[in-house]
Amino acid sequence: MHSDAEAGRAGLGRKIMLGVGATVVLLSGGIGWLVGSNGAVELSEAAVLGTGVTIPVTPAAVALYGIAVSALLLGLLFGLVELASRLEGDGGNSDA
Repeated sequence: MHSDAEAGRAGLGRKIMLGVGATVVLLSGGIGWLVGSNGAVELSEAAVLGTGVTIPVTPAAVALYGIAVSALLLGLLFGLVELASRLEGDGGNSDA
């Protein structure tokens, strides 16, 4: 970075990431609703990632599944980014 470069607004990156995350979660729910609406004609239950756990193929169930999975994955990724950011800010010292 340049020493004469202006610092960005504090918290702006976090707000952008939360906005993007919320958009992705809402899109996952909408796509799940569409898939559940169209998939219910063909089958009544679907296996989760090829496991023995099944969910009913209804618009609400598939939308909630999409919301839950996307929120979980995004939360995990955002948490890892936060951890990396803190470690980088500490100079790599996790004790600080």
